[in-house]
Amino acid sequence: MEIVVECEDCGGTGLYSGFCEGQGKAVVCLGCGGTGAQKLRFKEYTGRKRKNDINSISYSRGTFIATGVGAVGESMSYSQFKDKIPQYPVR
Repeated sequence: MEIVVECEDCGGTGLYSGFCEGQGKAVVCLGCGGTGAQKLRFKEYTGRKRKNDINSISYSRGTFIATGVGAVGESMSYSQFKDKIPQYPVR
């Protein structure tokens, strides 16, 4: 499915003006190419899928290389993961 939404990068203006552009100057928004809109493509969520080749699951340390990446803490089984982490987003 696809819907057209206001560009999050420029707030629908088609223009970006930030730190580097200077007072009274702008550039064409890279996020939308100047249109002020973006196409949002999505697939409706119908439930969490199983990843069959996984046996051990851990929490992520993060994605910032300077502070470390990869797994952190004790691992859990797939069954424990399903019991511990809700299927639907809680945020």
